[in-house]
Amino acid sequence: MVFGHGSGRVTRQQLRPMAQQFTARGFAVLRFDKRGVGESSGVYSGVGVANSFQMFADLSADVSAAVRFLRTRPEIDARRVGLFGVSQAGWILPLAASELGDAAFMVLWSGPVCTVGEENYYSDLAEGTTTPLETVYAQMPSFKGPHGYDPLPVLRSIQTPSYWLLGLDDRSIPIRTTLDNLQMLHAAGKPFQWKTYAGLDHGLSFDVWQDIGAWLEPFRPAR
Repeated sequence: MVFGHGSGRVTRQQLRPMAQQFTARGFAVLRFDKRGVGESSGVYSGVGVANSFQMFADLSADVSAAVRFLRTRPEIDARRVGLFGVSQAGWILPLAASELGDAAFMVLWSGPVCTVGEENYYSDLAEGTTTPLETVYAQMPSFKGPHGYDPLPVLRSIQTPSYWLLGLDDRSIPIRTTLDNLQMLHAAGKPFQWKTYAGLDHGLSFDVWQDIGAWLEPFRPAR
């Protein structure tokens, strides 16, 4: 399994606790410092609407390179390499799967299925506030700004079995928009599944690992 990164300066050490959840279930994990962070080369940049297409292309290329590396390892089944990531990785990993010609599976923890502009608008209204989410969602149709990267064309192009874990009280990404888009994609025959959690925000909770483990069972390496 290859890990993608959420937003910010993410190091491989920060990913260790999540990696341990997968190694305990029999998966090999490749985690690396984000581009321009820690011991990785390149230049770190945040992602906004204006640079989202280029940045996601760069970051997904890094994930794709990691998958291709794993596929050369004799101890790895090259046909069974999957992807995992949190938050911003929800934009990056499907793009990597598309570049690779699909991956074995994807698990997306609080991964957005909306445009970068929609996510920014929503988080500006909701994140760090006590504004009722009903009020925030009522304002979403007022968004008229630039959208930036839109994941839907890529998600329509892949057949990677994928699983989203989404907190209904998320104040970082618009869950209702994400669910509407997932339902549309599922109705179109995409092998996408998701689970929602009432009362949980963007970080979810440790309890979701039980659901991740159950969903991954068909992909788990033979012991």
